Amino acid sequence: MPFPPEVQQRRDSERYGSVAAILAARLIGYQRNRIALFAWMDRGWLPDSLRKLADDVAAAGESTSRLAHAWLATAGCPPPALDMFRDDEARLAALPIEDALSAMCLRALHFRRAELRYWIDRDSRAQVAAWLGERGFAALRWLNEAGNPPAIDRLMRDHGMAPLDELDMSSLAWEGFCLFDHAGLCEPPSPLGLLRFAWHRDARPPAWLAACDAARQRDDGMAVIAHLPDFYQEHTWSSG
Repeated sequence: MPFPPEVQQRRDSERYGSVAAILAARLIGYQRNRIALFAWMDRGWLPDSLRKLADDVAAAGESTSRLAHAWLATAGCPPPALDMFRDDEARLAALPIEDALSAMCLRALHFRRAELRYWIDRDSRAQVAAWLGERGFAALRWLNEAGNPPAIDRLMRDHGMAPLDELDMSSLAWEGFCLFDHAGLCEPPSPLGLLRFAWHRDARPPAWLAACDAARQRDDGMAVIAHLPDFYQEHTWSSG
């Protein structure tokens, strides 16, 4: 039975108002990261002259937003279309950079969870939890409980995958970004493409990634994104 017109109107207003609020929050979060580009990007992207200009502008207390927008346009990273912020992966692009990098580590460890379960000990647990952010121990518990882990022994044996012992937070986060990218989630104009600038311009995807199934990586990546609200404070999160 259809709702009375006044009830349906109220329900539509609440539903579409909620969607608008979500889109606005994602846009604000993404824009914040875009404007602050020079504060978090890997400095290897910038020529010395532009690096000095950005430093001088920041030191003078002025906004570098115009400079950041202009540089991103020349780097092939235009502002995404509004519709792209409706996609679930835009949630990740809206997180503060520190949380987004922690989420990249989470993605990489989700892929490596079979290795993680026998590798982690009391000392490494605290370090890995710190990489995963404020609720890192909760994220670790989820990783330990997640079923059907990929078999990575073949990747280590035949494709040169480095063990966790040899990785730091930056290299682990890079693996996570590459897994998202391999699944087709990071190519501009996707909002996630902005995060590529957190690593050196010469960084290359790990060779073992070519031996991974892109469709499964997409499914697993979306599963990680769906669980992110469990591991981040609500005031840093834009949920759907």
